[in-house]
Amino acid sequence: MGEQCAPSGVIEVISERLWINPVGGMGDMLMVAGVLKQAIERDHIRRFNLVRRSAYRKIFQGHPAIQEIGFPPSGAHIIGTDYWRYELDNPVPRPYQTLARLFGLTSLIEEIPYFPGPVEIDPLLEEKIPWGKKNIIIAAGSDSQRKMMTLDRWEQLTRQLTADGFSVIQTGRLHETRVRNAISLLGLTTIGELIAIIRRADGVITLDTLAMHAVRLTETPAIVLWGPTDPTVYGYLGQRHLSATPRCEKWNQCLSARTPKNYGKPCPFGDNRCINRIPLKDIRSAVHEAVE
Repeated sequence: MGEQCAPSGVIEVISERLWINPVGGMGDMLMVAGVLKQAIERDHIRRFNLVRRSAYRKIFQGHPAIQEIGFPPSGAHIIGTDYWRYELDNPVPRPYQTLARLFGLTSLIEEIPYFPGPVEIDPLLEEKIPWGKKNIIIAAGSDSQRKMMTLDRWEQLTRQLTADGFSVIQTGRLHETRVRNAISLLGLTTIGELIAIIRRADGVITLDTLAMHAVRLTETPAIVLWGPTDPTVYGYLGQRHLSATPRCEKWNQCLSARTPKNYGKPCPFGDNRCINRIPLKDIRSAVHEAVE
């Protein structure tokens, strides 16, 4: 399909010939979109082509840095966005900064994800959402079971917050498990609508997943729950980070830049995985501190 560029620090390529192969989750793509926007703000003539992947077109369609979305010709220069392969630990162990280096931004830049599409809720959907006086968004799903709290803990937390007077709204993909006592929007929102709903909410409880990146684009208070991944590497400043301590004895063999193969594997400790050790009272208190 073309020649994949090797991971080797800052990559020097001819902009017109560079194709980007989007690899990662939706949250990763919001980071890539942010880096590309800052790249062309520093060099107004730079443009990129994107290898077509249907799941990601909604993020990059209309992006000012993207010249073409399609299939690269033979011999094209291709760079992947799998930042965990590109010396994530050096010199700054941050995915956003690693991606920035890949696209020639050698100085530290502000970590601002980007979404070029409309950020608004479909009027028919907005009309059906039973908004309360105080609204909390929960994002309970992840592609990695190791990052996820068990359903019973989410349901217990939701009951507590509902008793406290909050309207709890669950966002996520259609196949995710519904949290009882929460208003379900599973499978009903685009990324632009998710951002708009988060912007309207009073607070967000999320895992290390798409909603964490989306909330970075709004002024909404966020409580992020961390299990095997490290908030000092993957989290954003300005968000409230709750981690289970101590981690298990295998934490450095779990999810990291060096162990991507574990992402889809279940935790060997099952329901005793680390994220389930975050006290619910701490999450509840964090919500009250952030919202009230």
